[in-house]
Amino acid sequence: MLVKPVESVIWDFNGTLLDDLDLVVRTVNGQLEKRGLPPLTAEGYRDVFGFPVEDYYRRIGLDFETESMADLAADFFADYEPQLRNCELHEGAFGRARSSLSVRRQAVCPLGDGGGDAQQHARDSGNPKRFVAAYGLAHQEGDSKVSRGGDLLAYFGIGRATALLVGDTDHDAEVASALGVSVALVACGHQTAERLREAATPVFESLREFGRWIADAGIEV
Repeated sequence: MLVKPVESVIWDFNGTLLDDLDLVVRTVNGQLEKRGLPPLTAEGYRDVFGFPVEDYYRRIGLDFETESMADLAADFFADYEPQLRNCELHEGAFGRARSSLSVRRQAVCPLGDGGGDAQQHARDSGNPKRFVAAYGLAHQEGDSKVSRGGDLLAYFGIGRATALLVGDTDHDAEVASALGVSVALVACGHQTAERLREAATPVFESLREFGRWIADAGIEV
């Protein structure tokens, strides 16, 4: 559960702030079609997606005897990245909660691309000054954000007892636990609310619901 006061918020990007679910499903289905495998629905995808991505790829039938994770990741991002700028932010992203308190620092911790896409969307939203950094992995293979999250905390001197990570997957809960920070999960992204509730609480159906909750807690994001 949330421990107050919250002085720093670390946001996951894809799925949490950015609504890229449809794009991801289309891209994955393109990969499956090329390999003669059945497509996924959006809910079917949300039921099986997880980290590391290699394990999720195995669950949907991709064969690592004939292809490497690096090859599959490159294939995915070749179709995904050119269309990413067309994705919109979730309703409620960057919205201000009405409260008398302010979060001192906010950062974005996407899984891939080194944070470039997250930084661009922050600029496009008109909120570039709200974030101190975007820390992503230097590769595209979707393993874990724990090390980069630790780098972020250390570089900015973020206190673990007063930090909150907001994400949309059970891996975000794992990252928060490993880093020793509080976590809140939103079910508007890449996993269902049922799966998220198995990993951590609180879980919110949308960013707007999360915003109302955190406003009631006296925190502005």
